[in-house]
Amino acid sequence: MATRQIFSALDRTGDATVSSQYFLGFLNRNGLQKDDPRLAGMHANLSAIGGLDSDVMLTIDQFAEAIASCSTLVHKCVSGELRIPDFSNFAKVVEEVYKIVEPNKSGDNAQYIPQLAEVDPEQFAISVTTVDGQHYSIGDSDTQFCIQSCSKPITYLIAQTELGPEYVHRHIGTEPSGRAFNEMTLKDAPLPGFPGRKIPHNPCINAGAIMAVSMAYPTEKTRDARHKKVLKVWEQLSGPDAPIGYDEATYKSESGSADRNWCLGYMMKHDDAFPPCFSDLGETLELYFQICSTLSTNKAMSRMAATLANGGLNPMSGERVFAADHVRNALPIMMMAGMYDYSGQWAFDIGVPAKSGVGGCVFIVVPNVCGIAIWSPRLDAVGNSARGVHAATELGKHFQLNNFEVFSGLSRTKIDPTMPKNAGQQAKVGALLFAASQGDTAALEAQHNSGINLHASDYDQRTAMHLAASEGHAGALQFLVDNAKGDGAVLNAVDRWGGTPLSDASSNNHEDCAAILKAAGAAASDVAHAFAAGDDGRESSSDAPQVLYAAADGDLDELIKLNASGTDLFVSDYDGRTALHLACSNGKEDAVGYLVAQSGDQRAAVVGAKDRWGFTAADDATRGSHAKCSALLA
Repeated sequence: MATRQIFSALDRTGDATVSSQYFLGFLNRNGLQKDDPRLAGMHANLSAIGGLDSDVMLTIDQFAEAIASCSTLVHKCVSGELRIPDFSNFAKVVEEVYKIVEPNKSGDNAQYIPQLAEVDPEQFAISVTTVDGQHYSIGDSDTQFCIQSCSKPITYLIAQTELGPEYVHRHIGTEPSGRAFNEMTLKDAPLPGFPGRKIPHNPCINAGAIMAVSMAYPTEKTRDARHKKVLKVWEQLSGPDAPIGYDEATYKSESGSADRNWCLGYMMKHDDAFPPCFSDLGETLELYFQICSTLSTNKAMSRMAATLANGGLNPMSGERVFAADHVRNALPIMMMAGMYDYSGQWAFDIGVPAKSGVGGCVFIVVPNVCGIAIWSPRLDAVGNSARGVHAATELGKHFQLNNFEVFSGLSRTKIDPTMPKNAGQQAKVGALLFAASQGDTAALEAQHNSGINLHASDYDQRTAMHLAASEGHAGALQFLVDNAKGDGAVLNAVDRWGGTPLSDASSNNHEDCAAILKAAGAAASDVAHAFAAGDDGRESSSDAPQVLYAAADGDLDELIKLNASGTDLFVSDYDGRTALHLACSNGKEDAVGYLVAQSGDQRAAVVGAKDRWGFTAADDATRGSHAKCSALLA
């Protein structure tokens, strides 16, 4: 039944077939890329019938067979249930941020390691992977680079997995140090018999990372065996088939210029910080340098971050790499100590867990949503990627990522990436106009207090003042007029047909409403905006705005998602307007064709539906001179 439902929603022509190329494009636009291993079986099946490289019109049986190995994932995608439902718009914003940040050439490559100094500083990439495995990359996302300190949270998680959080935290703290990441400082941690004992403040500074390495697979007999197991974890986090590597030359450079880290090691030995499993300082430090010399790509780093965002479960492979409780322990430490001396400002400005490394990568974990990786080698004065911090700041301006952002009621000013397309706009304008159409002054006042613009308009340029005047709600209209404060542009707002609030009130014989508007200085209009005789009895629906916004935009993908999720495509709004009205008004031929095809045996009623003024979709197409839309209705 579920497969038939999404098949029907994807049928754009009404002939009980689905275009293979449109289907593959739909998946890609929603973040499920061709190289997604979960889709391999589907791609093999489509390839066998020629539908991978050419367009094949799939029957229900062919479609069901093709998606059999990934039907749950496909159903979530087509029904708009993936973690970022409007992924195509999300990707467009990421692309815009990339273009804004790319000209930033501030900073310099890390100079103390020759291999890092020689990396092309112009390289730049942004990659995003969601907890459902949706992915988008732009820039040099497949270029390998050295992860450096980005390794630290993962080593800490390995230690927790091996020995448990309680054991680990007897030897590593969970507090910010307030000092430089490599400073010679420890925190007091006395134990009976060891009153002067001290331990590292947290696992994101060098001392804490060295301590975590001492607890990474300590029972293995050789350092090489321990190193291989660490790299295997990185593959599990980033894969499947992630290009995880190791740079021996970088390791040797780090090992040859490590006096400060040796000092930290000896200081920790002196202060009784190391755990019972610790055996040899030299082996611990050399393994630490090797782990810092791990190679990855920006795309793979975003997948690793998505695994953390997903509580340790790799969304691509389905493999559990870390326990969710252990990841929960790591994220607050990343938030307060993951960005070197910029960590406090990062928490204040960006507000999500992150870790940077001098190789130029910043990876960000948005819990239960996505992992973001940004890579560009030039570093700022603190040691973070200059473009990485810039890009994260720009993303934070557009998206609601900050864990501490609070929006009052409907006064959302940023995009919540987990909400469907236009959901924020629909919620604000839809609730506003519905309250006005019902004469609910209390709701209008609450919306005003939450910061909503009381004079916002919908897809037909109708405002709350139009609706209150049309329905004869004098109290609500007076409230709106009072808040217009004599603004002529608001009082005389013109809708799609040239109607104003005053023309609506006058045409529908609401003299008290007309008097309110005239007293405020509203101008008369010649447009007659009266109710049509013979109302067809269709009631407005709260689902209408999301359907009508999609139709007005001609967004076929969004209409398909709404259809697949069970939303009625033919509901009407407070003005009796339907999706077909809007698609015809705006000349959106694909949307018109789809809606007509989906109407089935309701076609006559759907095509003949009249709005508040007695107009059909055909009338709207004619008015707009959209001949192709008119032909589709014939």
